[in-house]
Amino acid sequence: MSAGQLLVLLVVPVLALVVVLVRGEGVAALAHVRVRGLPWVLVGALVQVVRTADPAWAGGLLHTAGGVLPPLALAVCATGFVLANAGRAGRAARLALAAVLAGAAANALATALNGGMPFSVDAARTAGIAPEHVAAPTPGHVPVGPDTDLVALSDVIGLPGLGVVLSIGDLLLWGGLAAVLVLGVRRAAEPTGDPGEKHHPTQAGVVPATERSTR
Repeated sequence: MSAGQLLVLLVVPVLALVVVLVRGEGVAALAHVRVRGLPWVLVGALVQVVRTADPAWAGGLLHTAGGVLPPLALAVCATGFVLANAGRAGRAARLALAAVLAGAAANALATALNGGMPFSVDAARTAGIAPEHVAAPTPGHVPVGPDTDLVALSDVIGLPGLGVVLSIGDLLLWGGLAAVLVLGVRRAAEPTGDPGEKHHPTQAGVVPATERSTR
């Protein structure tokens, strides 16, 4: 994933926040969102930053076995994050977390089977990536060829003019995270009350049973 790709994907959570504001939950609800497994998120972010920067001191880890270690590490982080949050999540949030896990697993599988994340040369050209960068891709990426496994899970979605090529796994991963954020804020914005208190409509002139018992 290039720096440009990372910046484009960051638009997803920003759009999620916009949706939250438009729906009326408000920024204040963000303060009440409880996110578990934060260390997994921080480690995953660190792995992605190092992978994008490709410093010389990390070359041994980043380039080992065709660069499969970073996506595998990201898949482990995604799994840890999902397991930390799935226990108390609602049904919709669990589906979003499942999308996150499926996206990370798809990227890791495609990378592991091909010694690097395959990318479509045609999609790269459509996205406007310079020919020299297509010929010499960033570490951990390999062009799609006749022997490529799971081409459908490769980076085959070129965004014209943005210099970004995404995979189905990227869409699932980041779309799932955005959905988790929106659902978390909506849940935090719900009014709280005594869960044991139930309000039942009464007909005019009829005294509730609980009130009659005290008379």
